[in-house]
Amino acid sequence: MKKLILIAIISLFASVSFAEGLGVGARISYQSEGMMGDGAEYFADETVSSGYAVGASVLYHFSEMMSLRTGLELQFQIYSWTQDSPVSSKDVDYSYLFMNLDIPVLARINFTRGFFAEAGLDVAINMLAQGYDSYNDEWEDFKDWNTIQLGPTVGVGYTMWFGLEFGARMTYGLLEPGDDADFRPFRFQIDISYWFMK
Repeated sequence: MKKLILIAIISLFASVSFAEGLGVGARISYQSEGMMGDGAEYFADETVSSGYAVGASVLYHFSEMMSLRTGLELQFQIYSWTQDSPVSSKDVDYSYLFMNLDIPVLARINFTRGFFAEAGLDVAINMLAQGYDSYNDEWEDFKDWNTIQLGPTVGVGYTMWFGLEFGARMTYGLLEPGDDADFRPFRFQIDISYWFMK
């Protein structure tokens, strides 16, 4: 796993020397995530999360049609739901909180000067994974939550002439997020970016 990430980083920086131009921008996202797989019904009571991400993006232009986008994004995801208590008549509120540092590496094809499609790999580094329930009234760390998550990503969007950009993308996790977790994350997000240089 570490070798794969190292190769991706080396390839990314090696590609800079072939770039014809450089774009720099800021990004904010709304995202929703669910778990898919045989064990998904045991995670978060089959609910989906909501969350946000903020970060910076860099766009390497190889030509008017082709470019490579990467950057750093700080993501916050929270799953919240209520279910019957197994030991009392009161309902119990549950919450799962996750914070990830996300590094997308996406090839971009510009169909026109505005419309584009993207595809590539998303690398997420988990920085925080905690769970809460109102019965015990405390937060606990998920000690068996994996640090690295990889996921193929596809997206589409439109960039306006003055630098404002709207996009949507989907990511499916290749790795199970926890030990003995028979499920994988599927995330959909809507992005708004502004390119200071494009």
